[in-house]
Amino acid sequence: MADASAGRAVVHDRQGTLIALDLKTGAVLWRRGRALRPCAIVAGNVVALHVGVSPVLEVELLDAGEGTELWTSPALALPEWAHPALQDSPEFTVSTTGERDPLVIRWTARALYRGGAPPGPDVAGSQPREAHGALRVGVAAPSVEPLTGTAAETETEAETVPPPHPPLAADVLDYGQVGDLRVELTVRPGSGGEDAVVLRAVDTRTASKVWEVVLDETAETRPRRLRP
Repeated sequence: MADASAGRAVVHDRQGTLIALDLKTGAVLWRRGRALRPCAIVAGNVVALHVGVSPVLEVELLDAGEGTELWTSPALALPEWAHPALQDSPEFTVSTTGERDPLVIRWTARALYRGGAPPGPDVAGSQPREAHGALRVGVAAPSVEPLTGTAAETETEAETVPPPHPPLAADVLDYGQVGDLRVELTVRPGSGGEDAVVLRAVDTRTASKVWEVVLDETAETRPRRLRP
């Protein structure tokens, strides 16, 4: 995700450490935490989800300028079969509605068949296979409120058609646009034979590389999409 007004981007590595970068130079401003996935930057605060081993979520607020932890919500229970993760997967996805205070974070959990003998109809019918939820997060006055039913539905924004993708290099996994700067997530072979996740900024006016920084030397999964 990026905050154009502050000239700052916040991403996370494979361990869930948040990394703040200067959009002009690519310099690392700070690194903080573990098992965090950033959701938005609102009013100078990074809103992130803490994803642990247990099927629970915690909302964390950090100062976007220094990475100082400001507030952590109580644990919010998910279905006991849910598998929350740092990146979206077929089993768990997270999306953010809006970038204003309060912010709405939506999640979807799915229990997928993992092989072996399929359960009988009585067992399968009694097990929840998909669940949805939403959290309204207050930033200026830190708070979190689970939304259910009609309240959750009214927070949904109308779907928009995404703009067409610009021409991208073959190594680009994902990108975000911040003014004339395109920030690209790429994967390339590292010096030790392992894949490295690299964040690269490209000036769209000249198609020239402005800077790049290595985020993770041992990538296993795709990093989370940047939010422009």
